[in-house]
Amino acid sequence: MAYNDLGSYEEIRNTINGWTVPPVNKSQIDPAALAKSTSGYAVEQFQWSSYHQLIEMTDNNEVKDLFAQFALWEENHQSLMGSLIDPSTTLIERSLELEMTAIMGFVDAAQLETNEAAKNAYDYMLLDHLTQAKAIADMASSGDMNPEAIFGSQLQVQEGRPFQEQIVPSSDLLKEPLNKDADDITSFVRLHTLLANEEQLRNTLQLIRTMLPSTEMRQLYNMVTVVENFHTTMLDSLQDPTTTPLEYVMTNELMEVRNHRLGMQMAQAESARAAHEFAMNGDQYHLSTLQDAYSKIEKGDPSKFSVTDRLFTMPQMLANDYINQVMQTQMNLRPRGTGFELAA
Repeated sequence: MAYNDLGSYEEIRNTINGWTVPPVNKSQIDPAALAKSTSGYAVEQFQWSSYHQLIEMTDNNEVKDLFAQFALWEENHQSLMGSLIDPSTTLIERSLELEMTAIMGFVDAAQLETNEAAKNAYDYMLLDHLTQAKAIADMASSGDMNPEAIFGSQLQVQEGRPFQEQIVPSSDLLKEPLNKDADDITSFVRLHTLLANEEQLRNTLQLIRTMLPSTEMRQLYNMVTVVENFHTTMLDSLQDPTTTPLEYVMTNELMEVRNHRLGMQMAQAESARAAHEFAMNGDQYHLSTLQDAYSKIEKGDPSKFSVTDRLFTMPQMLANDYINQVMQTQMNLRPRGTGFELAA
């Protein structure tokens, strides 16, 4: 039942009031758990946005009704995950948290990806993010903030690809897409997760830059958000254009289930563990309902979108080790046409 179908206003208000849980103290959260919590908010926001956008792209009223109901559930999940953020977090600290989340996402996805075009894209964008994080961290260090308090030993921020090399022609952003009939569903789950992280970063920095006190800080955030637009375009181009709205949102639900189960495992605070678990259970219900609709309406095989052990596979290399490897081999990687090539 959708929340707005509960009945009286008092019932609805009491339910919505329960969408807030105690925040997690920023000095007591492990960087890996922080990244999963931050990504947990991103994937819920991404799915919320997807449901609303895809309502416009289907003429099936049953599917539209499901999307409308589940979008409100995703608002619930966003509220829970967002309430975990320490309210004393500064704008710069939040920027670094989002950069770390993006970097960790690319590190994981690139190691696990079997599609060469997608892997190259992930390695390429990873090196862009290192420079972004380093620039924001340097700005933070010039004040009274220590970026290592956020990254810990999880991530050694270092210069990646220079900003001047991150600006590329639009035609070189469009890559060879994944194939839903040939590539494993986990490739699409990783792609959607990266898109969620990137869109959260871009949207948040677009807002933060309006609140920053200095022209220099605003100019840095302007540059980063421009590059983030390049990244989302490149990631969008990896999508299989034959994917249907139901297939798209089922992939998103798998993305959410994966993130929240891993988030539960990494969470140190009970409020974070409970928020991840609640969201995961709701997303599993969404997925099951969508699978039934897919089988009934599109006559598709829903087993492809089942939760299996391979969905939770973790990479072997630590972030710093993988970054050092990529820096040595792919620093000169440049997008060209639908692929990549090494610069002379």
